Amino acid sequence: MQKNHVFGAKSAKTNRALIIIEMAITSSIMSMAIMTPFFNSVGLNQQQIALSQMVCTAVAMILNIPMGWVADRFSRKWANIVGDLLCATSLLIYSQVNSFGGIVICEALFGLACALSQGVDGSLLKHFADKDDSSGKLFKRSFSIARGLVEIWEVLLLLIAGPIGAISFRLCIALSAVTYIAGAILSFCIGDDSPKLAQTHKNPFRDMGAVTKRCFKNPALRLRIAAFAIGREVTHGIIWVFTPLMLLVGVPLSIVTFGWILSSIMAFAGTELAKKFSSRMSEFQIFAIPFAILTIAGSIMFFNLNIATIWLYGLFGLVRGWNGSTMMPMIKEHAKASEQSTIESIARVCSQLLYIVTTFFINSAADIEKHYSIGVTLLIFVPLAIPIALKLRHNAENS
Repeated sequence: MQKNHVFGAKSAKTNRALIIIEMAITSSIMSMAIMTPFFNSVGLNQQQIALSQMVCTAVAMILNIPMGWVADRFSRKWANIVGDLLCATSLLIYSQVNSFGGIVICEALFGLACALSQGVDGSLLKHFADKDDSSGKLFKRSFSIARGLVEIWEVLLLLIAGPIGAISFRLCIALSAVTYIAGAILSFCIGDDSPKLAQTHKNPFRDMGAVTKRCFKNPALRLRIAAFAIGREVTHGIIWVFTPLMLLVGVPLSIVTFGWILSSIMAFAGTELAKKFSSRMSEFQIFAIPFAILTIAGSIMFFNLNIATIWLYGLFGLVRGWNGSTMMPMIKEHAKASEQSTIESIARVCSQLLYIVTTFFINSAADIEKHYSIGVTLLIFVPLAIPIALKLRHNAENS
């Protein structure tokens, strides 16, 4: 009996390791730093870049809940495998396109892939963490480790991408598919025994609707989904303007990749700070402090953007790492085990809806003046964050 227990614990630990590695290598795209120059090379302006990203996000948003339900109902493992392979396929096709229309098609395929795989690995990680520690502490630690490895992996990819991108944008994009193929192989090795969502209606859309209804009727879940969406998207829409901002202030194209590396190093620092301090902090502090840091850094950059202040963008990376480690576990704590992927999909739909709206305005502002993108980011997100922070503070005071 004792041997079986030990074997089970070892199996859960092995599965966690596989999932953490898969999460890390499939959360970053090697070609990200050169995508804006690539877009420009085929004739896209900032607004068209935003539109292409809106297509990807819209497809993912529409399919997120159905695909999350499919993963919960049938197999989270196979949803991850198929999603990773579709990501690889879309990148291989991407490396050959020459027009806005071709880019839109690739982004739509990538959106489908994201709908299948995003959130599934986090749900599997929680399942295998809870096997060894039902308190949730092991899951939070494992999730933070995964987020930290995401940033380390991104730095490694950027170091590789710089020289390859200098040779050929298209080669860099094509080679980005390799990590997703590796992710599919790792997913195949996972032993998925996570609980399946029981179907209660003949029409699966009624089941999806029931889960969604329960989710938004739950005040705790509703608040944390709002915090997740705002915390995630505040550093998202502006990434497409980061390279143009560096070029604007005189950063040579040959070292633009260094700016992305610095951002990833700062994001890793954010995950490490979250791992060390977030367990001692209230949810209000976890949410509000990084927003205050980002607001100060963004304001300085907006009013005085130059070769010195552009590096304050590193604080956006710090906030991205912190929020990436802390926001989703807050949601997972309030979701049923059998509904983990579906609930995460709902949270991502809310986040993606916010991204679709905000990225258009942020990048349209950049077409007027590049630094306006920073001001628009603050004008949108600070007013959204304040009531969420106040509600979290109220809950903390009354708990």
